[in-house]
Amino acid sequence: MSKKNNVRSGQMLSPFGIGQIVNLPEEVSVMVCGLSLWDEKIKQGKINRGSSSIDEGELRFNELRLEKVLGVEYFVKPFEYKTSGSKNNYLEIPAVRFPSWHYCTNARCGRMREEALEQPNKKIECIACWDQKSNYKSKMIPVRFVAACPSGHIQDVPFKEWVHNGPVPNDNKRHDLSYHTGGGSGDLGSIILKCTCGESRSLAGLMNIRKEGESVSDSALARIGFNKEDEHKFDQSSPNNENPTGQYCKGHRPWLGLEGINDAQSCDRKHLQVLIRGASNVHFSDIQSAIYLPQVSAEANQYVVELMNSKKTALSALYSLNKDMLRMILASEHSVTAGLISIDELYNGVIAEFSNENLEDKNAELPAELKLRFEEYEYILAGRDSENSDFKAVIKRFEDYLEKDLLEKYFDCVVLVEKLKETRVFKGFSRINPSNKFDKRELSNEPVKWLPAVEVYGEGIFLKFKDDIVDEWLGKHHSAFSNIIKRYHSAQLKRRPQDEPKNLNPFFIAMHTFAHLLIKKLCFECGYGSSSLRERLYFSDDPKCRMNGILIYTSSGDSEGSLGGLVRQGKAKNLGILVKNAIADAEWCSADPVCSDIGQSSGQGPDNVNGSACHNCCIVPETSCEEFNMLLDRSAVIGTVEKKIGFFNKI
Repeated sequence: MSKKNNVRSGQMLSPFGIGQIVNLPEEVSVMVCGLSLWDEKIKQGKINRGSSSIDEGELRFNELRLEKVLGVEYFVKPFEYKTSGSKNNYLEIPAVRFPSWHYCTNARCGRMREEALEQPNKKIECIACWDQKSNYKSKMIPVRFVAACPSGHIQDVPFKEWVHNGPVPNDNKRHDLSYHTGGGSGDLGSIILKCTCGESRSLAGLMNIRKEGESVSDSALARIGFNKEDEHKFDQSSPNNENPTGQYCKGHRPWLGLEGINDAQSCDRKHLQVLIRGASNVHFSDIQSAIYLPQVSAEANQYVVELMNSKKTALSALYSLNKDMLRMILASEHSVTAGLISIDELYNGVIAEFSNENLEDKNAELPAELKLRFEEYEYILAGRDSENSDFKAVIKRFEDYLEKDLLEKYFDCVVLVEKLKETRVFKGFSRINPSNKFDKRELSNEPVKWLPAVEVYGEGIFLKFKDDIVDEWLGKHHSAFSNIIKRYHSAQLKRRPQDEPKNLNPFFIAMHTFAHLLIKKLCFECGYGSSSLRERLYFSDDPKCRMNGILIYTSSGDSEGSLGGLVRQGKAKNLGILVKNAIADAEWCSADPVCSDIGQSSGQGPDNVNGSACHNCCIVPETSCEEFNMLLDRSAVIGTVEKKIGFFNKI
């Protein structure tokens, strides 16, 4: 983005990641471009201002654990638009104009026109109602609607075909559209599109989809060309419901520029659904994150820590091949030449760190993402009371805590994470539903070795549940929540059949719901905005890497650290009351008895994979939840009126 149209760097991952539509001031609508076009911006910067004006090292950083999981060599920070300094000035995040259909804001005109993808910052004016005397041209603004498919493709709504209820006639008439809004309720039926050939049609029904069972049968666009009395023919026209006059996905990928349109391949998910361009289901960012774990021991000197964090790979190679060369390299470090540390102390500190490393990876056989999470889980539970790194965690038992009996019954300990650094990586996106399939290769026109990412800092509270209490509860109520899990796995199989089923048991639902209740209570107690707190769920019932813990944390890309308000809630005077009140909040929802009744009968939420959980009691902002607000049920926490099946029912 440019200086005129600024977006915070953290927002360039979510909600404004690659492929997302960004509504900018002055009624400008653009789409964030793919990775190869980011590289092109850097190349153009070197050409226009000289290669010395760009320092790619300033833009790049490493997080070894995430690099292994995602198969990349480094990460790139979203470009910060700046005009001062000697390096990386005037870099912009590339974007294209989308949607291309615009209409005149003059109510007497309403002329519609398609604009090219290029020049997203260009002001669009209507020539049709140009007043030559005053030289006034009415402004044109983008239409509110786009058409997307479950595979992530997106294109303009075929308005001309909609108006003509089929292909545009191949005659000698002009077929220019105009957009008119009438009175009434303001629904789609009050918007009329008129063609200069005389045809007109309202947008009523444009966003309709028909469902058969659990799968979408067809959409309003697919039924173009059929009259209502003939619609039944479409359902039986062919095994694939192929309507020669209907509109299907063309495989457009405008985030890849003109190449994404001109070289579009046919889409195997033919269904197109019309969406509001600013709706939340247009784009769901797929974010992979990891908590920074120091690569050195807690006893390491500050300058050893800094060196190992920044140059560990290179130093490791020297350590293995030539220790004399390693000493020579260390002697040239700024900390040594400035007299901050002696060469002997720095060299011995680095040697000690490599000597103490356990070269055997005991978790090597675990799946990459599970291994990443389990390493964090073990590290947090080990604690690290050190000021020399971006991670500090203090373990607390409950001897002097208020509500000691409650805490000791269900939790092993609380870990106060006073300092943490999180790396957040954008690795893809989905449309219409967060679990829809998306091919990660479509993030770029060309193969790339990096992904966009940011580093954010904050604090958190980690709670470790007692394994024996979890096992006891599962033994009694394992079948009570099987319907939710079955519905979730069914939806996962339908949308991503190539994926392994998610490892779940009822305690995951109880733990996840409890995390949401804590977030809501912490926002009330600490004054944080609900979107500024996040959950990180540590769950596995695999005996080799069993995990039962939650981390509630805050992280901000604007400052290093936080004010300590969240950690304070984990201390002796506050934690027990906080937990007790969060559990009490689960007993009653302001939408009850509707929330409870629907949750226990048919379920609610996306694909009905939630039980008694709605916006009034359990739903948090999507940026706060790892599971897109799915797999939630208050009854797993506190039971129902009829059955005491909740994890905390023994309180």
